[in-house]
Order: sequence, then C-alpha cells, then structure tokens
Amino acid sequence: MKNFVPFRMNGNHPLDFQKNKNFLAKKITLLACPWVFQGDPEFQSQQLGLAYVGAYVVECGHKVIKYIDPMLSGGQHIKQPIATEHQTLYRVGHPDEWIISNIPDDSDYIFINAPFTDSRFVFYPLCNKIKTKFPGIPIVAGGILATTLPHQILKETKIDIVVKGEGEIAGARILNGEPLASIPGLVFRDEQGHIHENPERSEQLLNIDQIPRITQFNMRPVREYVNWSPRGNTLDKTFSYITSRGCPFTCEFCSIPEKGQTWRAFSATRVIEEIQFMIDHHDVTHIEIEDDNFTLKKEHAIPILNYLKKLKDAGHPVKLSFPNGVMINRLDREQIFAMKAAGTEIIYLPVESGDLKNLIAMNKPFATRHLDQTLQVAHWCAEAQLDAGAFFIIGYPGGKICTKPAQEIINKKYPDSIIKSADSCLWIKGEDEASFDTTISYAKKLVQAGVKFITPLIATPYPGTNLYEICKDLGWLRKPDHANMVTTISYQNPKVDYINIETPWCSAAEAFSRWKYMSEIFDIKHNVIKTNRENDTP
Repeated sequence: MKNFVPFRMNGNHPLDFQKNKNFLAKKITLLACPWVFQGDPEFQSQQLGLAYVGAYVVECGHKVIKYIDPMLSGGQHIKQPIATEHQTLYRVGHPDEWIISNIPDDSDYIFINAPFTDSRFVFYPLCNKIKTKFPGIPIVAGGILATTLPHQILKETKIDIVVKGEGEIAGARILNGEPLASIPGLVFRDEQGHIHENPERSEQLLNIDQIPRITQFNMRPVREYVNWSPRGNTLDKTFSYITSRGCPFTCEFCSIPEKGQTWRAFSATRVIEEIQFMIDHHDVTHIEIEDDNFTLKKEHAIPILNYLKKLKDAGHPVKLSFPNGVMINRLDREQIFAMKAAGTEIIYLPVESGDLKNLIAMNKPFATRHLDQTLQVAHWCAEAQLDAGAFFIIGYPGGKICTKPAQEIINKKYPDSIIKSADSCLWIKGEDEASFDTTISYAKKLVQAGVKFITPLIATPYPGTNLYEICKDLGWLRKPDHANMVTTISYQNPKVDYINIETPWCSAAEAFSRWKYMSEIFDIKHNVIKTNRENDTP
C-alpha cells in the first residue's frame, strides 16, 4: 500500500543506525507551540505528537537535548490578546522571548509542533523570531497546520522544512542527512531560498509498535501534564493516550491528516503495559482515549477493556473517557458492556445529523444505516447504564455527491435539494429549517433511547478539508482569506463572528440560533470537564 511501508536506508531499518559507518548523531530541541483560545485557557495538551517523534529519533541514535512547552511552569496563566482582522483571540503560554532563551545554542535541529490551523497566529511570529536568533539551526515544522498549509508556512516564516503527515520516519531521515528531495512528505526551502515539495505524504510505519514507548523516556514533564488533561479535567490525574492511528473513512468535514488511511493499532500488550506504568509511576486515575477509531476492530478493544476491568475488580479503578467519539458502526452490545465494566465515564457518538441527506453530503460512512444503528447503540448504552453523549454538526452547508448509490437516494428522496448536476456529480444543499427540524426530532429519539447528552457543534470549514474546498468553490465562505480568519469555533461559547459558512438556506446567524436552541432544550455536556479546582494551579 502506497506510503505504508517500513522505512529503509541503504537496506537497513532506521533503528539499525549503528550499521551505517557514516552515521552522525544530531542534537534536537523539541518545541511545543503556544496555544490560542477564544477566552480563558481550557486545557493542557500532553504533546503526544512531539513525544512519539522524539522517542523514535532517539531510538534511531539521535539525542533530544531540550524539551520546551510554553504552557508549563505557570505558562498556562499567561494570556495575551491577539487582534486579527476579524476577531480577537488570546495567546496562552510563556512569551516568545522565554521560549527562545531556553533553546540550547548547540541544537542541530529544532522540531516544532503546530497542532491546529489557528496555531498560525502564534506560530508564524515565533518561528521568525527563532530564526533571527538562530539563523544556522534548521527548523522542522509538523502537525495539522504543517500538513494542511505547508506552503503558507514557508511563505509567512523563515522555516526550513515542513513535514506533511506523520513525522517519525521523515524526522529520522532528515536527521540522518538524507537528501531532502528524496524524503516523502517534505516541503522545504533550499539554500537559494527556492521552495521544493515532495508531493507524497510522509511515510508511515505499518507496525507502529516500532515507535518506542513514550513512557520509557523522561523528556516530557509527565507529572505536570497529568494534572490538567487535554479535555480540561483537573479532578483526576489523566493520561492522554492513543491506542491506534489512522482512519479508513473520508468524511468531508474532517481535518484529521491521516483520514482515508490504513488503521494501525499498538498491540494490546503494549497498551496495557504503558497504562500500568502510568498508574504505578504517576498515580494516574483517568485515561482519555484520543483514538479516532478505538472500536474499529473488536479484537483490539476488548483485551484492553478487560484488563482495565481486572484493575477495577482488584481495587485499582481507572476511569476512561472517549472524548473524540467512537465508531458507531463497529459498536456492539459486548463492547458497550465491556466499556462500562472497565470504568468508562462517558462515550461520545458522532451522529452529526438526523437527516440522511446531510449524512450523504458529509460522506458519512454507512450513511443509510447510520441512524438506525445509532438508536440501537443508544439502547445498549441505557441497558449497560453507560453515559453517552451525541455530537451533531449544525448548519452543514451541503456538498458534492459523485457515487451512483448516493445519487439515486438524492434523486428519489431529496430532488428539491439538488443545486446543480455536472461532471457526473450532484451538488446538493445541506441543512435548512426543515432539515434542522428533522435533526431535532431524531435527537429527541436518541434521548428517549438512552443518550444522556447532546453536543451541538457548528460546521467549520477547516483548510485542507473537502468541505473547505466545496465552500470556497460555491461561494459559501464568509471570509475566504483564511489566513486572517480564526477557524476554530468554541464548543461552549460560539460567536457569530467566528462562523465562516453562510448559505442561502442557513446564514451564520441562523446556524448560531439553531446551536443555541439545541443547547437550551437538551442536556449538554462538553468535553471540557468542570472542576471544583478552577482557581487552583493545575
């Protein structure tokens, strides 16, 4: 399968670095980007991406000499306003000068993570300041921003190298001194300032157990991280963790860089041992599973859940939550009851819409069965007494339908929603008032079936997604210049100014009104967990 091959260098695996007589170990500084919020900081990332890349390149013979996270050591309480052309947001973390002062002069490379599209508002000025202070040290950027807007990064900053996709193999090959043009997934600047791109996505490991266990390294200040979770939990000591990578599906709205790719899991043995390590050494009492598809394969999920049940039965309970959502199509009664027995506090069901037309426009997998299956899962959750929330996307604008089965459904059931037909595809309008009423009716059925919470989210056109391209092509973007538009919409306190989709059948104001209505008539539980220690230092 394309780009899903273990890395080879001169016939050797990268972990066999000692076999290369020309090998020269490099010294790396790992740097987390400051965060941006629309108000007060809501969480603390545990920087899993940096941790995995760091662990892998160390295993390949290189050395991490500094790890810098500006949100630590009191940085989470330092908030500065940033005025953009259209909105105001807040930079959270130690100032750029503090960050730069902590970068060792003898670093051979600086690896910096830009986790979200909106990171650019703090990422670009920081990188330029670093390059001014350290003009001879190459800067390598990774993360979602790097994957979706690599050329914008090189245009706006003096960064040297951008990695599109997963960073372990690409990072090792960069440090090993391979020609940059030969490394898949790179966009880079040569010595003359010219920009080059290898159009392939970065190589990925089929066996992700080849990535060393992040718990065996001391590069991250884990004891501080566990006190404030990526979902805002300060009541427990939380381990943010992924047990698998990738997603085989291609939802139009999804900004996950590795969607449509082979799903790969860490072995159950590895997962269990890492969890046990965090319990033994860091007193962890809660695990936030960050997987996009934890339930994709039952043979992966069940052994992990059963192990946590044994811990609970032995008097060492560890709570679980699944804030990203779980794959509804792959859930069955056994997994639901196993989740409950393992101490799961809440799961989220990515329902997205109660109207089949919208699900088809989203390219939601198994759309025709999705709503019935979700109701069945809701009944199982009620039977198991497992709290479940349901995500709904409000104001979804519509989309392009190119598959024959989906077109047949649209032509038969929703002919009035067709905007145009061209190039063997149909363009259809999305959520209007009638469609929203359908979603409300379905959400009420879910609550009656056993879902405890409804979480409405407003449709967001993230750069790099098909949804963004469709909105751009059809003129549905309020502010097409995304370089000056804050992308992320707050779950808890959205504002009309931040909504960037407007269609004849749903204005930004109407989308906000629908969000507000759902928030008023349903019990809402967002991923940000309320705490009785809000005034304490996490």
